[in-house]
Parts: sequence; structure tokens; C-alpha cells
Amino acid sequence: MNIRILSLLLPLLLVACVQAPRAPEFSDSDVILDKLHLVTNARVGMAYIDPDTDFSRFNKLLLEPLDLSNTEIVQPSRSTATLSRGQWELTDADRERLQKAYREIFTRELQETDDYEVVDAPGPQVLRVTAAVTQLAPNAPHDDMQSRTVGRSRVYSEGAGSMAIAFGFSDSQSGEVLAVVKDARSGNPVWGQNNSVTNMQDVNLMFGHWARMVRARLDIAHGY
Repeated sequence: MNIRILSLLLPLLLVACVQAPRAPEFSDSDVILDKLHLVTNARVGMAYIDPDTDFSRFNKLLLEPLDLSNTEIVQPSRSTATLSRGQWELTDADRERLQKAYREIFTRELQETDDYEVVDAPGPQVLRVTAAVTQLAPNAPHDDMQSRTVGRSRVYSEGAGSMAIAFGFSDSQSGEVLAVVKDARSGNPVWGQNNSVTNMQDVNLMFGHWARMVRARLDIAHGY
């Protein structure tokens, strides 16, 4: 099954707690794709991994573009509905910003310690990483003239909102699926001004968390 389709079929999950990574523990009774076992101590919403895979053989990563083709938009709550003149929708500019931020942040975080390299082509030591944003739940109307009512130059909310994401990890040469992960995170819980700049700051924090999570798991496999 296509890794993107599989990841989009996984249910939406609760926000994960940020804790120190540890070696995964597997369930033998909960298996998908005949070989991916549920990680029972995962620090994410859900994770399935092939316990027989030696991830230490991967020191390079191939990042596929962030998939936003099937993102569900959860409209802002009623408390902010009066500020809006229409439905919250992802624009082409939004997609471009999200994809750019995802690639830049993952590349920076994964290469920070010089232990891993982000590459542009498959290879014998290359782990392919796919990611799809499955849900966005903004806390305020879209920051544009068409969405916010006249006279509301400033809108305040408790962070930007939340995002759910699905990851797939596979051997870049064989295409063998090695792991799938699903998680969700919320933005800064502090009330403040809501606009395109502050929203992207929250998004960058979310991407940074997930990038460090991937690097931490690879570190465990390599014994760093």
C-alpha cells in the first residue's frame, strides 16, 4: 500500500508529550503490513516500526515534499466565528510557506550534529521520509482581507491552533516500508496576536519538534 495513503488512513491522535527518547518496546499482537509492530512506549500519538530493521545503516535522509493535498481544515470555534467572513482555506501561498518551512527546518535540525546528511537522491544508506499534514485546526480566521471582518486589524487567540501529521519511513532503494508515525501538536498556549507571522512561528516550533524527534530516534539506533 502506498505509504501516503496508509498514513492518511490512520486515525487522528492526541498531542504527544515531550520526553527523553528511549528504545522502543513493541507489541506482538498489534501488527500492520505483516511486519510493522505497534510501539507501546512511543512519545507520539502512534508509531508502527519493523523491529527487525537496523536503522543504524541509515545516515542519509531523502526528504519528500510535504504533502498538503488531503489536509482536513477544522474551522475556528464559535468564539471567533463572528470575526470571519468565510471558511478557512489553505491557499497556494500557504502551501508554499508550509512546504518551505518544513524542508528548511528538517534539513537544519537533521544536519545540526553532522551525523546525518539530507540528500536529493535514493541510495544504499538513504532513508526516505514522507510527511503529510492530515489536519489543521486554526484558532482564528485566515489572516487576509477576504476572511477577517472590516475593522478587525488585530485578532487575538490562544496560539495558532493545532496540526496533525503523518510520517512514513522507507528504504529509498527498495521502497520497503520500515515505519509509520502519526502525531499532533498545538501551538503556543499563551494568548497573543494572531496573524500570519505569529502563526508561522508556532508552525516552525511544531516542525522543529518533529525533526528533533526523528533525529533522536536515529541517534538511539546509532548509539549516540
